[in-house]
Amino acid sequence: MPNIAPARLRASLARMAAALGAPAAPFEEEWRKHFASRMDGTIPDGDGQFLPILQALGLSVDPAQLARATQVRRASILGSLVPKTGTLECLTEFRRRGHKLALATDCSSETPSLLDRTPLGGFFPVRACSSHLRARKPDPAIYLHVLRELGVEGARCLYVGDGNSAELPGAKAHGMMTVWVDNGTEQHWRERHVPEGDYTVRDLRDTLAIAEALWR
Repeated sequence: MPNIAPARLRASLARMAAALGAPAAPFEEEWRKHFASRMDGTIPDGDGQFLPILQALGLSVDPAQLARATQVRRASILGSLVPKTGTLECLTEFRRRGHKLALATDCSSETPSLLDRTPLGGFFPVRACSSHLRARKPDPAIYLHVLRELGVEGARCLYVGDGNSAELPGAKAHGMMTVWVDNGTEQHWRERHVPEGDYTVRDLRDTLAIAEALWR
């Protein structure tokens, strides 16, 4: 999925702030401070995710405002779960060839259920989600969960990612072959960004040829 453009993210945060009656800039600053806690599940999605921010800002709101802000947040997540060009075609072909698919992602707690409302959801029966495992990439728990659920060794896995969260070295440490997806100017988000893979692609469909060469 393409990264969320900064302007789009700021607009979403401004809508959440407006729903809560909070000033936009201080709200955004506090929201960013709690990023890691949302990713590792310490702060789950839902109305309660806003309470630490409101406390820091010295604001008190009613339940209806919290509910509106939560809906804005859910809509923002859902709107970001848009596959890159060629992704669905690529996943369909991997599945047709009999390859098992898994998703390893740093995400907030409601993201997996929202993913199931998109065309992507059905491709990933195996998921290692940071907020559910209480571990973020490159924690071994992420990769070990995937390998265990797939029932394979690392040497039989091709890990594909954009390089955030130091995910590619983490996968390599578990014996996986790695592919860095170079998103070019669409790589808006860089968080512990380590773009170092055994292979590099711009189009996800190119990973089909890599897998074929590795395991034909």
